[in-house]
Amino acid sequence: MKHRSSLLAQELSRWPDVSMRPMFGLRAFYRGTVVFAMLPHKRGLESAKAIAYKLPSGAHSKEGGKWKLFKLEDDHDIGRALVILDKAYKRAAEAERHSGRQQLA
Repeated sequence: MKHRSSLLAQELSRWPDVSMRPMFGLRAFYRGTVVFAMLPHKRGLESAKAIAYKLPSGAHSKEGGKWKLFKLEDDHDIGRALVILDKAYKRAAEAERHSGRQQLA
């Protein structure tokens, strides 16, 4: 899992407007100011084979949405994980735009 998490982290770090910060032994990935993914680093999640992602909605604050887990059973699941993380990444942009509009109002 350490290797899979590292591969995902390398890929996410290449995406536009993405930053990574350590958080509670995990790696938190942000698009702008909105966190959208957590990958194991020094500790695991509820499942040793899981990553976490959040699908915030524009109607909520940047903290909106519930964390969901995605289990990577083998290396073939990396592609599926990237599809899910891409969706979370896009939703994070929507949430940030919505949050920015609220601040301007």
